[in-house]
Amino acid sequence: MEKRPGKLMPSIWGGLLIGFISGVPFLAWLNCSCCIGVMAGGILAAYLYRNDLDPGQPMEMSDGAALGLLSGIFGAVIGAILNTFWGSMSVNFIYKMSQNINSPQLNNWLNQINPIMLERGLFIFKFLSDFVIFCIFGLIGGLIGVSIFGKAKESAKAA
Repeated sequence: MEKRPGKLMPSIWGGLLIGFISGVPFLAWLNCSCCIGVMAGGILAAYLYRNDLDPGQPMEMSDGAALGLLSGIFGAVIGAILNTFWGSMSVNFIYKMSQNINSPQLNNWLNQINPIMLERGLFIFKFLSDFVIFCIFGLIGGLIGVSIFGKAKESAKAA
């Protein structure tokens, strides 16, 4: 059995793409289209892994699943790091939106909450939900990447 290349570096690059797309406020809207940015990270990881693999050796679906899952994990962590820079913007946005809503109950409730605790709570909720979603859709992207790039090159098989 031939030695297979490592999955770590392609997964980190895929995770960087996922984290960048999900961590930058307006780029994150791409993920509203069936998590296209997350799947792109899994596909990128599969593509980079294919470049490291012997041309005569096909990729297996388990390779794509592992690459996509790892990309999703790295993407959730990188996205969380980037989101820490914009986290206070989200809390400020919530407070400004509540001023436009004519609801004394909502305004009273928001005035009782510590903004720092709200920011931390939103961060934890977003990280945990991103972690699960990015792992699932990253895995799907890795499997799509294997179906696109996974075949062995015919010229390498003949040699």
